[in-house]
Amino acid sequence: MEKAGRIQVLQSRSAFGPRHYENNKLGVAEKPNAEHEVFDYNNVNYQDFWQQTDRRYEDAAERIALRRLTKTMQGSCLEIGCGFGRLVDEYAPRCSQVLLTDCTAHLIEAARQRVDSLGLTNVECRQLDLYKLEECGRCFDNAICVRVMHHVEDVPAFFRQVNGALAPGGQFVFEYANKRNLLEIGRWLLRRPNLQPFGYQPSRRGRGVFYNFNPAYIKAELRQAGFEPEEVLAVSMFRSQALKRVFGWRLLAGLERWLQRPLAWLLPAPSVFVRARKVSRPEND
Repeated sequence: MEKAGRIQVLQSRSAFGPRHYENNKLGVAEKPNAEHEVFDYNNVNYQDFWQQTDRRYEDAAERIALRRLTKTMQGSCLEIGCGFGRLVDEYAPRCSQVLLTDCTAHLIEAARQRVDSLGLTNVECRQLDLYKLEECGRCFDNAICVRVMHHVEDVPAFFRQVNGALAPGGQFVFEYANKRNLLEIGRWLLRRPNLQPFGYQPSRRGRGVFYNFNPAYIKAELRQAGFEPEEVLAVSMFRSQALKRVFGWRLLAGLERWLQRPLAWLLPAPSVFVRARKVSRPEND
């Protein structure tokens, strides 16, 4: 077991082979072990991260995107990496049943408390590793995964797990960290990059399990896993403390509402939201 800051990195056994990744030294490839590293937030107060560090703009931007992509959602839903259940109120009222999952015990307990406080009687909470979704023991009509993909070491394995957890024609709404955002491109042009923004392979940043992705890579892996992307949104374009201080989070969230769809073709934002549909079983399954 390794520690990355205050976050524990756990090992989860993989049945899939090693993948290639760029690390934060540009263009250098590395092969992760056959075991997955999974973040465990046992020693982190994730609620404080959202409530005490002025993340109101980011929260509003993500809610706008999630509301758009789940407005026609019906049936059952699986949320993967729910944290303390921050976003459950955005979609659970439209669902028949919801299962919130996270690998961290105290976050699942916090999610239960939030579900109770919201009066949501159709929501269950369960501690579960994202690479072991088959342990749900059932299929869902929808799956949601927000603020989790940057911790996913083996994207093909994870997408296969989601495919297996969804019924035919099921909907998968998720968010990922976009390496091709304007800030990283600017740093690259100034020759002060954190990563290679145009590289195809995922880039690992920092000491922990933090990955940024090329949109083309995500699209290709989705299709390999039996999904077809239906809609994409550029999200959190104004993620800057300076902008939040000058303009305020409400104004920035208002601009976000207007720009998420028009800028989807360019994807200049640090976060990308995707809605994809399960159209088949994974290739070579």
